[in-house]
Amino acid sequence: MFRFFFVLNSLIFFLRLLYIKVSPFDLSPEEAQYWDWSRHLDWSYYSKPPLVAYLNYISTHLLGNNELAVRGWSALFSFLSSILAYYTAKRIFKDEKTAFWVGILPNLFVGFDALAFVFTTDTPLFFFWGLSFLLLLLAVEREKTIYWFLLGISGGLGFLSKYSMALFFPLGVAYIQLKKPQLFKTFKPYLSMVIGFLFTLPVLYWNYTHGWVSFKHVLNLSGIERKTQFPNWEGFFNFLFSQMALLSFGFFFYLLAAWFKSLKPSKEVFSLNLFSLPVYIFFQLLALKKYIYGNWAGFAYFTGGILAIETFVRNFKKLLPLSVLTLFISTFLVAVSHYPPLLDKLHLTKLLPPKNDPTKFLVGWKKLGEEISKFYNPQRDFIFSNLYQVAAEMAFYVKGNPQTYVFNYHQRMNQYDLWEVRDFDLFQKWLEGEPIPAEKVFNWKPLIGKNGIFITTLASVPKEISQSFEKVVWKKRFVVYWRNYPVRVFYIFYLKGFKGNAKPIIKGF
Repeated sequence: MFRFFFVLNSLIFFLRLLYIKVSPFDLSPEEAQYWDWSRHLDWSYYSKPPLVAYLNYISTHLLGNNELAVRGWSALFSFLSSILAYYTAKRIFKDEKTAFWVGILPNLFVGFDALAFVFTTDTPLFFFWGLSFLLLLLAVEREKTIYWFLLGISGGLGFLSKYSMALFFPLGVAYIQLKKPQLFKTFKPYLSMVIGFLFTLPVLYWNYTHGWVSFKHVLNLSGIERKTQFPNWEGFFNFLFSQMALLSFGFFFYLLAAWFKSLKPSKEVFSLNLFSLPVYIFFQLLALKKYIYGNWAGFAYFTGGILAIETFVRNFKKLLPLSVLTLFISTFLVAVSHYPPLLDKLHLTKLLPPKNDPTKFLVGWKKLGEEISKFYNPQRDFIFSNLYQVAAEMAFYVKGNPQTYVFNYHQRMNQYDLWEVRDFDLFQKWLEGEPIPAEKVFNWKPLIGKNGIFITTLASVPKEISQSFEKVVWKKRFVVYWRNYPVRVFYIFYLKGFKGNAKPIIKGF
């Protein structure tokens, strides 16, 4: 059974690589940003740990700066995650048929397909969360030191992928306490903890030297540092809907049933519940306080997905009409997620109008970069935006992959702000409102005298930006079309003679 599974999973892997080459989608802004991080290797970065940058560094140095070099990691991690799910399910359910479907059916989850295509920090997090889960089960069952050692490494790499991996620690402690509390009287669990902690040291050191900006950023995203309306029922139901969508709707209801039936700690499948349901509940409740992105809880569906599929397979014949409907809806949604114009060809545009299509943010960047490349002269010009997303995309898609810049204008801090800081102590005082000239804080000197190509969604150049140039020479409007519909508009301004006195306006973390 495994041989057939491996061949089929390998075929899916190569089809994903082929899709990356023929896909209509450009890199997402986050993918482009993480790629740009790889050109500035560091111990950590403003909003995320460094592993995604290191992986991009390796692949782009081997394959060049292209979509395949970036997204090839997503295809690879999905391939490995499927194998991991197979072995995890086989160990828990002792059934190869169930393990086979657990390894294959996630390809019908919209969320899993997104992880297998778009390379963000969620992709390695999903894998290392699953790997750490399996290693924990083996470590507790067999009590061999090697498993505890590997668990520490896997957990550490998960943390270097995304801070959400920290949630594994209390769940792991709870699992050991429930299964074999006597293990806490040995050195083995603490060995894992120490090794995992060692992986956090680069991130802690970087934050120590950068005013703990990553932690301030995370607190800001969580809503802890902001007063917000409570309860926010709109955010609550938006998050709930997003979680249903991640599992292609039908499988989500199988997961709800599986969660309910696996609540008893005495059952072997309780471990799958423990590492999924509390995570989902945590983010679902947090959504009552602030807006939560659907992908934030995605890693929980490694074990949650196993539960959902096992329940689906076990009840397939018993609930045949529902099973067939679930497969049909899931297949349709995955097909649409890979090629949204399919809706228009089937005259189903009203189901998801182009203006509401989330994939619209994955198109237009390459054409915009080609437009900028027509007149950009690296000896004479520099490219900048008020949005880090635009700056990152232009760094990737403008010919020659130039270094781009961000002149922050009423946006939260980002990595591009930090790259231009010449004195971090002065920067912190400047953020706190001290009247320090911006040119003493930011290293704009190499750009003085150059002309700026300003790309923005604003219809005019903000005064704070225009005053740092001699004059605005010309303006151009660039419209992005998707599914034959205008979905976004960018404005390109050519500004002459940068004076070096730009005054960014950074609004929080």
